[in-house]
Amino acid sequence: MVVLGVTGGIGSGKSLAAEFFRSQGAAVIDADEVAREVMGPGSPVLAAVVAQFGREILQADGSLDRRTLSRRVFGDLQAVATLNALTHPHIMAEIERRLCHLARDKATQVACVVAPLLLEAGGRRMVDRMVVLWAREEERVRRVIARDGLSEAEVRQRMAVQMSAEEQVREADWVVDTSEGAEAARRQLQRIWEEVAGRV
Repeated sequence: MVVLGVTGGIGSGKSLAAEFFRSQGAAVIDADEVAREVMGPGSPVLAAVVAQFGREILQADGSLDRRTLSRRVFGDLQAVATLNALTHPHIMAEIERRLCHLARDKATQVACVVAPLLLEAGGRRMVDRMVVLWAREEERVRRVIARDGLSEAEVRQRMAVQMSAEEQVREADWVVDTSEGAEAARRQLQRIWEEVAGRV
């Protein structure tokens, strides 16, 4: 089984890449989905985050209010580091557990780990090849404002705590430029898929 890491800054097109690879038959592990499960109501990870940041980050049903937590931590590099230290080890362990399950099953030829902080969280060691999604900064800002309803300042706060695009590109086996839209990006992803699929 070949394991692809798929990463890139906020608004770079990771969801598009995940959708493409899934359509080609790859097993996709989405770190954001894993995080929601690991931090579900009643989980030890959520309890640790609440102990650090306060009960106001919870919704009435006991689930995490992600927007409130984001507003608490972004803009404060120490708070972001604390949150990552509480959550990343558990998220990465669950991703690794799922990869091991897929490898034992032997039915999956290509697995993709899609994670915005894959490199920052030490995930390079668990993937064979790395795909980095890239787009011009102003385009990324525009996308996130449209998608999430954030202000430009909030988007840039989130960008500030991620590894720079230049650093990510240095770790890449392939770089996919999504600046020119979905179809151009899919053509680049198709070439990557053909190369990967030809090796398994």
